[in-house]
Parts: sequence; C-alpha cells; structure tokens
Amino acid sequence: MLRPSEVADLIEDLKGLRAEERERLERFALAFERVNASNYPLFTEINVSPEVAAAQGRALEVIGTGSRRTAIRAAVDAFVDHATTAYSNRTTLTDTFLMNQSLPDRAEDRVRFLATVERVVVGLILWDELDEDDQVALLGPWGAFVDEGNNGSP
Repeated sequence: MLRPSEVADLIEDLKGLRAEERERLERFALAFERVNASNYPLFTEINVSPEVAAAQGRALEVIGTGSRRTAIRAAVDAFVDHATTAYSNRTTLTDTFLMNQSLPDRAEDRVRFLATVERVVVGLILWDELDEDDQVALLGPWGAFVDEGNNGSP
C-alpha cells in the first residue's frame, strides 16, 4: 500500500507526462479496472517476438533520460502495482472443487502478464512518437481491448 508521501511523489512524477498522454492512460485505467483478474491470462504472451523486442528498443530510445523517463517509470509502476495486487486477489474456485483454492498459475505467468502491462502503458504514452508497427507491437494482446475501450483510438 502506498503511503501519503509516496502518492504525492507519484502524482509529482506523472506531471512529467503531457496532457494527452495522461488522458490516454486515464482511459486505459478505467477500462483496465473493468477487466476481471481471472481473465488476465488472456493478456499474456508466451514468447516475445522479434517485432516486440525491436519496438521495445525503439521505445527506450524515444524515452531517453531525465524527468520524462521518471514520469514513464512512475506510470508503469502504478499500473504494475495495481495489476500485481489484482492478480493476487483473484477469485477462488470454491464452487468447482469445494475447497478454497486460488486459480492456478505459475510465477512466470504473472511475469509475462506484467510485461504486457508494462508494454501497453509505454505504448500508450509514446503513441504519438511511434510508428504504427511499433504501436501494434507494444499494445500486443491489449490492442483490441484498447481500441474497443477508446472507440478505435488509444
């Protein structure tokens, strides 16, 4: 849980993002919160394709250093923290097994899921600075979800 000073720091860090970047993240955040955590595995990629790896490299070049990098890192951290908590608190399968078991998963499944969350957040922030192929690569399995939740735009 974030302490008040951490929240203030997070808000201050996000000021490094442009208004349109924050708006895209806010729209995604509202849609992201509606995704049932039991569906998170649908947004997991088993392998990172060469196209995704190349897009990540170009995104790192665009991000650069300094306050912009700090702002992007803060946004990524906020989404990853939320996703981590939601993933851990997923619904149990009590009706199926008549026992209190959580949904099956492995540590690598969580890591792969969180990597897609990181990529989509970076992709949405850098949207105006990336070519279409890199946009698609970074959105990955979130692509249709992002388009649907934003009426065809990020």
